[in-house]
Amino acid sequence: MVTVAYDRGVFLPQSGLWLDPWQAQDFAFVSHAHSDHTARHRRVFCTGPTARLMQVRMGGDFEVFETLPYRERKVFDGWAATLLPAGHILGSAQLFLESDEGTLLYTGDFKLRPGLSSEPAASDHAETLIMETTFGLPRYQFPPAAEVLAAMVKFCLEAIEDGETPVLLGYALGKAQEILAALNGAGLPVMLHGAVEKITRVYEEFGVTFPPYAGYDSANVRGHVLICPPGAKGSRMLAKIKPRRVAMLTGWALDAEAIHRRQVDAAFPLSDHAGYDDLLRQVEAVNPARVLTLHGFAREFASDLRARGIEAWALTGTNQLELSLCLPVAELSRPAAPAASPDNTGFNAFCLVSEAIRGTTGKLEKTRILSGYFQSLDDTALALAAVWLTGRAFARSDNRPHGAGSAVIRQALSAASGLSLPAWRIISRKHNDTGLTAAEAMSARPGREPFALPELDRIFQALRLARGPLLKSEILTAAL
Repeated sequence: MVTVAYDRGVFLPQSGLWLDPWQAQDFAFVSHAHSDHTARHRRVFCTGPTARLMQVRMGGDFEVFETLPYRERKVFDGWAATLLPAGHILGSAQLFLESDEGTLLYTGDFKLRPGLSSEPAASDHAETLIMETTFGLPRYQFPPAAEVLAAMVKFCLEAIEDGETPVLLGYALGKAQEILAALNGAGLPVMLHGAVEKITRVYEEFGVTFPPYAGYDSANVRGHVLICPPGAKGSRMLAKIKPRRVAMLTGWALDAEAIHRRQVDAAFPLSDHAGYDDLLRQVEAVNPARVLTLHGFAREFASDLRARGIEAWALTGTNQLELSLCLPVAELSRPAAPAASPDNTGFNAFCLVSEAIRGTTGKLEKTRILSGYFQSLDDTALALAAVWLTGRAFARSDNRPHGAGSAVIRQALSAASGLSLPAWRIISRKHNDTGLTAAEAMSARPGREPFALPELDRIFQALRLARGPLLKSEILTAAL
């Protein structure tokens, strides 16, 4: 198989080729022109549109651009390359590499769902698949783009009818052009932020057509749809547009808190990345002997593939060996013995069961998993597990909250781990996930006995009865 190394970018030693490295290198393949995939390399191998977009966005001259049209094979010294459309943005490409070591397909950022302003993605069989996994969790499965865009158009029509200016936020390269193309036929006049208009002109150079639009004009913006990059949200330009109604278009809109986190009036789940279902489809289409994952939920998606019998490892993040701790996932589909087991009454077993349920879409399989788990519990643990699997600490008829919000949890974990608040924030920004942050923060502490479900329930009850965040934090600190 092709030898692969990783150091702030993928490196193929036999070919001397870097794949989307973060820092300038001697020879690099650049899959597309987003800033997190580009640098001032000495030699850049890419598509023509990507080269043009890099020049427009980065300015100045590069020493050498080696461009290649899609599906045209080019032979280098000891290896050959073919570029396949990635479906991400204009010019985005996957690299199919052939050498004495074998074949490799590197996706870069990609999506399989057809877009309105980018080339449709293609696939080919390869022994090694290196794939981007930004949305590598099962919950990130996107609705049809037509439904999302129809909801976006409705948002714009209603805003204008109410005398407000609809502002649509999307990345200046790629997302903004997809938004603009979706407004074709809607009968809505459109204005573009300067950064969006600059990139849209490049798209037009390569034959992409759009509905009529104008550059931003503060005196005449009323009655228009305004398309801006997300960075404009807090700008003085937008602050002067009153009244306005702002929507964000992002794949992260699938998260329930997206509107509040982005501080917008609406969020629509439009992504130029593959969702979880498309990631699985890509693996099936390429049929590789080995999968290496990058970015986003790389570790989690690699683990899911290993559970499906596919050799897969994360290049970014850590890989964990799957150890049989309490209830092996492979055993969860078979009914357990009716007798209660102390191991099965632990919270760790509850989490493994939850993960197994999350990992399957079949109702019959979910039923089998739960049936085996429920049969293994005593009456006390069974009553708690049945409630907690609904996502609530107390029964649905009980409206009492436990009151342990994110601030209380952060304070308790900070105190229990002995970390200062600045150190805690560094870990938190690294993961952007409370569970992963807690795991790293507490990793240096000696292991404690796993929680049993009744013990955890007593903590929930104590939190519910405690008055004030300080006391709640003390309860959590003592428990941890």
